[in-house]
Parts: sequence; C-alpha cells; structure tokens
Amino acid sequence: MPSVTNEKSDFDRAIFDLVPLPMWIYDLDTLHFLAVNKEAIHQYGYSEEEFKQMTIRDIRPQEDVPKLEEAVERTKSRRTKFKKSIFRHQRRDGIIMYVQIKGNTINFKGKKAEIVTATDLTELYEKERNLNKAYEELSFSEKRYRSLIGNGRDLVAIIDLAGNYKYVAPTSTTVLGIEPEAFLGKNAFDFIYEEDAPRVMEQLGKMQESKSVSIEAYRFPDVNGDLRWFKTELSNHLNIPLIEGIIANTHEVTAEIKEKIVSDLFTELTLTFAKSFSLVSSLDKALQRLVLLPKIRVSEIWLVAPDHSELHLVSTSLQQRKFDLFYQHTQEFTSCTEGEGLAGSVWKEKKVIVWDNLVQNKHFLRAEAAQMTGLSTGIGLPIMYGDEFLGCIVCFSTSPPEILAEKITLLTHLSEKLGPIVKQKVTEEEYRNVFNISSDPLCIVGFDGYIKKCNKAFAHLMGYQKSHLYATAIFDFICLDDRSRAAEALSLLISGHLTERFSGRFLTAQGEIKWLQWSATVAAESKTIVAVGKDITKQKLAEQALQTAYEKLKTAQKIAKLGYWFRPIDSDISEWSEEVYTIYDCSPDTFIPTVENVKQALLPNDRHLMEEDPSVHLQPGTTKSFEHKIVTRSGRLKWVHQEVLLVTDEQGNVVKIEGTIQDITASRQAMDQIKKQNDTLREIAWLQSHSIRAPLTRIMSLIYLSKELDGGGKSPDEIMDLIMDSAQELDDVIAQITVKTNLIHHEHGTDTTHR
Repeated sequence: MPSVTNEKSDFDRAIFDLVPLPMWIYDLDTLHFLAVNKEAIHQYGYSEEEFKQMTIRDIRPQEDVPKLEEAVERTKSRRTKFKKSIFRHQRRDGIIMYVQIKGNTINFKGKKAEIVTATDLTELYEKERNLNKAYEELSFSEKRYRSLIGNGRDLVAIIDLAGNYKYVAPTSTTVLGIEPEAFLGKNAFDFIYEEDAPRVMEQLGKMQESKSVSIEAYRFPDVNGDLRWFKTELSNHLNIPLIEGIIANTHEVTAEIKEKIVSDLFTELTLTFAKSFSLVSSLDKALQRLVLLPKIRVSEIWLVAPDHSELHLVSTSLQQRKFDLFYQHTQEFTSCTEGEGLAGSVWKEKKVIVWDNLVQNKHFLRAEAAQMTGLSTGIGLPIMYGDEFLGCIVCFSTSPPEILAEKITLLTHLSEKLGPIVKQKVTEEEYRNVFNISSDPLCIVGFDGYIKKCNKAFAHLMGYQKSHLYATAIFDFICLDDRSRAAEALSLLISGHLTERFSGRFLTAQGEIKWLQWSATVAAESKTIVAVGKDITKQKLAEQALQTAYEKLKTAQKIAKLGYWFRPIDSDISEWSEEVYTIYDCSPDTFIPTVENVKQALLPNDRHLMEEDPSVHLQPGTTKSFEHKIVTRSGRLKWVHQEVLLVTDEQGNVVKIEGTIQDITASRQAMDQIKKQNDTLREIAWLQSHSIRAPLTRIMSLIYLSKELDGGGKSPDEIMDLIMDSAQELDDVIAQITVKTNLIHHEHGTDTTHR
C-alpha cells in the first residue's frame, strides 16, 4: 500500500486541489473523510471543515448505505490496485447524482485509507435510461402494431400513386373475407364500386403534393360481392425507405352510412309529409323520392281500409314514363284482400317479402303487365305502428334480388321508421275530415282564451271571418251575463275539475243570440282545449216556450183545481203534479203518494177502488170518470172528480195508469144548494097553486053569493066572517111563501126580510 507523509509538499497539494474531478481520502475503518479537494467541495456543496466532520455515508441516499458498506468491505480485502463502480451520491441540496467511482487503497498518516475520484455521469446516465425506455416503448409499439395489423378491424395497405397494391395487411381476411394475397398485383380501382371510383381517384391524385388525404365513404365489395362502405386515410411515405408508397388506413362505416342514408331519406320524407296538406299528396311525393333510388323503377303505397276489410292502392310513382304500361294493363287492380297478391301477402305475413321472377310467380296477379315492362322483382314492405298494420310499400325493379340487396336493406330500415308518420298523417286526415265536415261547431281554444282553430260550421254560425275569430278572445263573443260563468268553466276545465257541459249564449255578427252547448277535452302538452259545440238555440227556445206553457198550465190547473197523476203498473208510487198535492193539502216534502197512503184518503165505502185490480173498473184505452169524497191531510172533506185511463204499449200490455183529478167540492156544494132552492121553489109553487087558490076561491064565492044571490041564506055578518076566515088563511099561506123566499135569498147571501 502506498504511503503518504504527514508533510505533503505544496506541489502535491496543488495537484490534489487542481484535479478537475472531485477527490477525497476516507478512513476505511471509520469511513470519516480525511481530506477533500476543491472540486469535491464545489460539486457537493459542503465546506472542507464540514466534510471532515462527515463520513462517506452522508453523501449517499439513505437507501444506498447498505450497498456502500458492502462495497467498503470488498475494498478492504481487495488485492487489485484500482476499482471502478457506479454509485448514487447525494449533494447538500438533496440532488441525486450518478457517479463513477475509481479508488485505490493507501496509508494516510498511519491510517488505512482509500483515495477516491468521482466522475459525474448523471446526464449520460439519464440519456442512456431514456434511450432504453424509448427502445422498450418502440418494441412494445411494434408488437402492438403487429397485433393490430393482425387482429384489428381496420384495413391497412400500401399502394402506389396509381392505386396498385404493394402490401395488404392480414385483416382483409377478417373484414372482407378476402386473403391479402388476392390483392397483390392488382389495382384498388378493380374493386372500388364504379360510381365511387372517379371520386376516390381524384383524391388519390392529390397525394403527389400532399402528406395526407381523407377519402369520404365509398363502396367496396366483400368476398360475397356485397357492397360495404369504407373511409380511408392516405399518408404519403413515398420517400421513406422500406415503404416507398402510400399507406392507406381504411375502416368500415357501412352501418353509419346506411343509417345516415335512411336517416336523411326519412328526414326528407318527414318534411314531405309535414309540408303536404293531404295524406294522398304526402304519399305521392314520398314515392317520387323512392323511385329516385337506383334500380327502383316503380313504387306504390297501399293502405288498409277503415273497416280492415281490404287494402287500397292509394299512390303510385314511376321512374320512367315507359312503365305507365304496367298500370294501363292493371287498372282494375286497385284493391286486394289479406293474402291476395304481393300487397295482400305482406298484410298477412306482416314482414318484408321479396318475389323474384314475377312473370313466373303464380301468386303475382299482375304478371302479364310485369312481362310487358320488364319488371322482374317485387319488394313488399309493411308499414306498422306498433302491432297495427297500416299498409305497405311495394317497389318493383328490373334487377334480380341479389343486385338489390343493399336497396332492400335500405327500404326495410325506411319502412320500419315510416309507421309513426303515416299513422299521424292518417289521424290528421281523419281529424281534418271530421273537423271540416262536421255540421257542429268545433274549436281549438288556447289556455289564453283565444281561438286557435275553428271549422266552417262555427264560422258560419257566428257570421265572422276566421281571421276575426282568431284575433278575438272567445269571451268577447259570449253574452255579458254569461261571461263570468264561461271564465269559471274554462278555469275548471284546465285544472281538470269540470265534470259537466257548458252552455252559454253567443252573440253573432248579425246580433242574434245563439245558445251553444260545449263538450271539451284538454290537451295539456299544447296548452289547448278541443271543444265540440252544439247549437241548442231551438231547443232553448222550445224549453222556454214549454216552461211558459207549463207555468200557464199550472195557473190553469190552480184555477180549475185540476191535477195530473200517473203510476207505472209495476210501481207502488204515483207521480203527482203540483196541483194534486194542493188538492190533498200536502206537499212532496211531507207526503209520498203510495197506493196505501192514497187509499187512506178515501172514505171506507170508496177504498175498493184502490184495493181491486184496475182492470176490474177500467178498459185499456177507455177513459172512465169517478166522483168521490176524500179526506185531505188536514182533515178536510172534499169532493173530487177523476178521469182515469189504462195506458198500454205497442204489444197491448198495460204499462201505467194515469188520470186527472179535480176538486169539485165547491160545485157539489153549489149543486146541493140549488137542489134545496129548487125544493123550496117547488113548495112555493105548490103553495101558490094549491094553498092560495082554496081560500081565494072561497072569498070569491062568498062575494058572488052576497052580490048575486043575496047572501044565499047567509046573513051579511056570516058571509063577512067567512070571508075573514078565508082571508086569514090566505094571509097565512102568503107568510109561508115569504119565509121560504127569504130563505132562498139568505142561502144566496141576500136577505129580503127588511125590503
């Protein structure tokens, strides 16, 4: 082991300090620093005094100390002169350095020590580590790329500027079912669909000057010849060795493109339906769009009849005028039943049906016309709304089904979407027909009280132009006295609490009052009310006239004391008019006219009229009169006159008994009084004709006897006595007549006693 003296020369010290690498000497036993040079002080940030208080452990990360101690132990037993190793050191500021250590053991001032040189390799180490990492990532990317190429869904190929294939990835087998080798030596435009080829070729031509180009969707056949849709990203690598071509990264977008085509076509058809006023015009325009599809020559729409008895041909469209011949020879074929013809078969099966070779198809009823026009394939597509069959689309082509696969798929997707808008248009048509044809007033009123739409019947009834009706709140057409009720009814209807119809008076443009009765329903989503009105003006006038007549009838009944009643033959309770209750001195609130209650009002001798079967006393259709007494609820005795009738139905069965009852108490009393007067008058007449005549005759005879016969043997006094007796008798008779006469006048309310 070399020895270093205690007294170093200035030259040795200068060399130690001038070395441009950190150097130090440390004690192999205690690991304390014994000496450090200026570069070590500069690199590590400690002063010389601080170093001499430290061990070499203090410049190592804590986790590396065990590794350091192992290295020191190896140094103690090392026989070689130098050692070189890579370690991590830690500066005073905490920064980690990667350093290469070169050391040699020495004897320093009598201590076994090691002199060390440290070279900072941090920057180089980081570069090496990054390089290794990059290499690992590159290896991983290469593996991943190979995996994607081999197992992905994208098509990767290398082509030249003319489109010739130089390389095709194995994914062609997965995506197209075609082996990569099948493309090599061929041109891409040998495969690309002819209609799309010019556009793709134009984009490829741009690669001479561009680094990358995106080619929008184009069609490319798979192993079965079915056209699929793809998008391609081209990147220019013509100048890169080992590639020297254009990388074409292609991915399939068939589903998206077909969905977009269907969506665009559906949107177009939806707008067509929205803009067209009638259902037929909507269908006509829709079919005109369908025949613009390649290879679709004729299209037609069939709709099911309202009673679901048959299908009706409602619209047709032709791609070319020459196909008019098809319909010229099938003019009579405008309807079919379920299962009849192509349309009827679609109805029966409710699924897409494709018929090829129409001329030879025995189920196709227009085979002769198809032969004349060259139509060979028929496509029937159901139009469904949920489970409801609305109709079908039928398309004809001159191409075989295998060529039409893409169109059939497109039409299938389209027909699946058409159901709701056809249903809506059919509903609108039905609604419009009902709305415009209805003779009753129809209105759509907003929650704000303004009329949004009305039919001709309402405008005609009110006598206003629709423009005026739409610009005026509906309350302004209602008579002032009814407006508050109308506003309350509208509020209740909107809140869902109106349970009855609203009737009100409307004032027309001519100043007439019209009674309208409304039934309404609320469409909350559109904040509108659909109201159906009925002109009940005549009914109201009739009701008013009837009410007036009824009031007059009640007055007449009161005057005549005449009431009406009836009782269903199978019921125990009668229906009474107001005057019947008056006659019985009761009211509907206090008396129920059951058979038993009415019977109790009769005198015992008359109750058999109620107890016996009505047919005993009555003949159906023949009115019978009864006069009898009743005892009213107040205990009064009254005479009544009843006219009673048994009423029968059309079969002759008795259904009710009805009648009128009249209070004849006053007339019966008057008749009794007249009878008494007549008896009195008869007595007076008898007195006049008998009682007066006898004394008067005697008086006249006595006068004659006295004058003519000179008394006839009687003295004048005797004759006078006899005359006085007869006169007294005559006076008595006259007094009786006077009394009876006064009695008659007294019963009539006059008294002649003092006259």
